[in-house]
Amino acid sequence: MRAFAWFLGTILLAGLIGALVAYPAYELTLHIAPWAFHRVAGRVAMLLLAVELVWLCRHLNLTHRLDFGYGLPWRRFLAVSLAWGAVGIVTAGLGAGFLLTTHLRVVSPDFAPTLWNFARIFGIGVLSGVAVALIEETVMRGAMHTAIERESGPWAAALLTAPLFAVLHFTAKSRIPPEDLGWSSGFDLLLRSFAPLGSPSLVFDSFLSWLIVGLILSLTRALTGNIAMALGLHAGWVVVLRMLQEATGSGQATAYAFWVGRFDGLLGYWLVPWGGCIAAALWLTRSSWVPAARSRHPAAQ
Repeated sequence: MRAFAWFLGTILLAGLIGALVAYPAYELTLHIAPWAFHRVAGRVAMLLLAVELVWLCRHLNLTHRLDFGYGLPWRRFLAVSLAWGAVGIVTAGLGAGFLLTTHLRVVSPDFAPTLWNFARIFGIGVLSGVAVALIEETVMRGAMHTAIERESGPWAAALLTAPLFAVLHFTAKSRIPPEDLGWSSGFDLLLRSFAPLGSPSLVFDSFLSWLIVGLILSLTRALTGNIAMALGLHAGWVVVLRMLQEATGSGQATAYAFWVGRFDGLLGYWLVPWGGCIAAALWLTRSSWVPAARSRHPAAQ
């Protein structure tokens, strides 16, 4: 538990220091470009977190690529990631099909269904998917999982990282109008970022969705000893999510409204049975895919 506390404390400290310096940083950037306050605050917090994580990884003796989940040879790592990235796109695509056929999501009026537009949003999805998966998997299923696993075993690592992974997806959604900005705006933004968690009825279904996603990714990490498969699945799911965000909006399907959450209009209770099916399928077929994706390093067995 000490390793988990270290990572949690690091995240909180980055948020607090970022809130303290967000407004001065914003004032400085006004001389460069008219960036929105929430973007400046977010970049400052991410930079601080990156610096803190570098120190923490050294403190916890996380210095080898194996410790970050990169235990496979590079060619094999890329092959596994690409293969499971395709699986991620297919499985998320089936979920997207459910949302579209039930009219929980509808094509936006300003989105023309042309080949160019589909290629454009697919490119946006791929760039977002790769970037998000690399960062989140390296930290969550890589360094954090390894640190906790050394103390408490792989399944404790999976059960601790998955809820934190879910909670962090409710932050960085807030905005502050320019006319309301001041020296305390960094702390105002920080409080607003966590405000959705104060309304359980609003976010519970989306939290369950992110939780089961985190548990699936942690399952692959625990069984294979590396993040190649988790990175691929995560990237594939984000590709489809970003395409939906770019091309669709919330529908008025009242008969199925229960299945999608009000927080973002995308995730919701529908993902719980679908995620459960994915997790069950992975567990029941693990003898067929784990050997190909498993690290050979003894510590990963």
